[in-house]
Amino acid sequence: MSKTSLRIHPSIGFARVGSSEEYYIGPETSAGLPVAGQEATGGLPIKPGTEENTPITSADLRDQHGRLKRQAARFRIYQYDDTGSTGYPCGAGTEVVIGSRVDGKLVKDIVWTVHLANKKANCWRIEAAPWPGGLDGYEGDKQPPLRNPNFMRDPSGKPSDPGDEIRLRHLVIDAGPRAIAASKQEKVAFDKTTMASYCNAKGQLVDLHHYPKSFPPSDATEQVASSASQPITKLGEMTTEPKGRLLVLGAYGRACGFDSKGHANPDAPLNEDVDNDNWFDDTADGPVTAWLVLDDGSKREVDSGAWVVSTDPAYAPQTRNVVTLWDDILNTWIEKFQLRPDIYRDPNYQTDFQPSFDDDVFPILRAASLQMWTTNLPKSAISSHRNLDQLKATKPTFNILSFIRDPKSSTQIKTGSPLMPLSLGDNGKSFLTLTTSQYFFIKQWTDGRCQPSGRQAHLGPGEALDKAVLSNCLGGRFSPGIDLTFIVRDPNLYKANWHDPSIGPFRINMRKLDYEAATADKPFLGIGYIPRSTKEKYQTVEPGDLCKFMSIPWHTDYNSCATHVPDPNPNGPLSESNVYGGRVNTTLFWSWPAQRPVAVYTYDDLAANGGELPVQRYSVRGEGTAAVSHAGSDKFNTPAMNVGRYQQRRDILVNWDKIGFVIQGVAIEGYPPSYPRDYYLEVQSRFKKDHSNLVEPWANTVTDPVHPPRNRDR
Repeated sequence: MSKTSLRIHPSIGFARVGSSEEYYIGPETSAGLPVAGQEATGGLPIKPGTEENTPITSADLRDQHGRLKRQAARFRIYQYDDTGSTGYPCGAGTEVVIGSRVDGKLVKDIVWTVHLANKKANCWRIEAAPWPGGLDGYEGDKQPPLRNPNFMRDPSGKPSDPGDEIRLRHLVIDAGPRAIAASKQEKVAFDKTTMASYCNAKGQLVDLHHYPKSFPPSDATEQVASSASQPITKLGEMTTEPKGRLLVLGAYGRACGFDSKGHANPDAPLNEDVDNDNWFDDTADGPVTAWLVLDDGSKREVDSGAWVVSTDPAYAPQTRNVVTLWDDILNTWIEKFQLRPDIYRDPNYQTDFQPSFDDDVFPILRAASLQMWTTNLPKSAISSHRNLDQLKATKPTFNILSFIRDPKSSTQIKTGSPLMPLSLGDNGKSFLTLTTSQYFFIKQWTDGRCQPSGRQAHLGPGEALDKAVLSNCLGGRFSPGIDLTFIVRDPNLYKANWHDPSIGPFRINMRKLDYEAATADKPFLGIGYIPRSTKEKYQTVEPGDLCKFMSIPWHTDYNSCATHVPDPNPNGPLSESNVYGGRVNTTLFWSWPAQRPVAVYTYDDLAANGGELPVQRYSVRGEGTAAVSHAGSDKFNTPAMNVGRYQQRRDILVNWDKIGFVIQGVAIEGYPPSYPRDYYLEVQSRFKKDHSNLVEPWANTVTDPVHPPRNRDR
């Protein structure tokens, strides 16, 4: 009888798209935080083929042709002693690789199965005012309006059904599953031509000759590299490392237009930032499972699988979000699953709990400090923010809580500066707040109830990997977000029986997929997961169910989310009468500054300035990005709201891979030792000329003028 449980970590891993065939491995250290034995802070991706997990440098971001490398999500298997603690953290787990022993048997091989799909075009709208946003739009088994509502609609006018086979065949990209034996060191593509395969209930690798792979529109042909619309023929690839770890690579960052009959249409309009009908992109997600092949001829299934998500590039990998995806997911697990009863027992946080300064408080302060490298903060604010990460575990000498927005205050969620974070909120919150657990940790610290360090040391290696990977992703503002979205706050998304040692916390409630039932003439995937559904069939998760609630295509949302006024705007919507009447907030705030840099200091400018910080440039810049006033417009003209982005959405589909990366100076090739080591600077931008507007220090407003750049020769 087995004495161990086997789990795959991280529980949720992230691949990222790129325009190159080459790749690096996603970071396994936590963004912005110190790393033992390294001068560079955490969050840097890893060079492939290095046993030492060597961080990349600026030279590793692009290939020799200047194309952006893709990111691979790396998965490992850990074994746990079932007689140990079933709480969290358990502080246990040892990695299983080829050559390890599990219950006395030698592991000869590992067979991995991954299934990638994209359901965005057959999902519900994210922005559907006056329909409520986020999870609230799914209360009472209701759903917002569908994307592509009129696609091949029945002539009788019958409402569109997301489960209709025509919609599933034409609006879902389904690459099907792929299985790979680690010992063969192969690379397998999630494309049209590669055979679908999986590991069956006996641990056998089986080909699926009749799996109904779907890459609509089928009449799309290869376009030239400059085309905004390109056919999607691949959702990524997977391969393995010599010891058996799995690598899942993202696709190429393509978007493809189609018409109302499902035919390719490169001229499909891009009228919205989030919900563009008649478009696909090649992001994807799906389950990761594995079997061990043992030396006695037996095979054993890994008890707890994982999930992989392929999404946007991470252009500032070391810049920490004030609220990370880890913070949002942990908050859900603390409050809904009683993950840490020493912290929270429904309905109260435990005031005798002493958070760890290093693990619970410092990451928040550090994130705030790092915002200067991706936003247009003025000098006075830069100084104040930089001082935050000099604070210690002892009770602060000033009332820092008076500057931090209380997530439970209906007044403060509508109040901008001087309250922090200085970012926009979501789902009825005008401004971003910390999660309730983050705010609790900060309050305990300010009340003098905090210990210098603690729980991080108690995480097992698999648990630490879960945390590190999720802490490098965006949380807090899910409108819809970049990496994952509001669904991470839905308890239905996860397996609730986490105390079972074969499961553990943070596991997606994946549907058992019966591949033997797949037939060539019928779509295999259906409607799938619906948030907050009371119906069991919609509570389990299929491939494509996580990314489907994101922007389509992702490029347009990324482009738009530079600076905005709050929405909802306190005291009414933005209008000419409101602005000049002084009743609404006219200050422009940032959307996702750590994940979507707005204003940056470039390394080239720093060098030209003799090592002194130069004038900032917009991260998204170049021809087509200059926001100008439109003479004679009958609309309220606010060009200051449109700086730092392409004015025509189609341009971002062509130019997204020209955006530079913000990384620490010590990771920049040729960085002079005399330059400050803690500068985070843009490198590897492919924008040749600066046709954007001059970056003005915050706080700027919708009525401010826009100015041409000081230097147009780059």
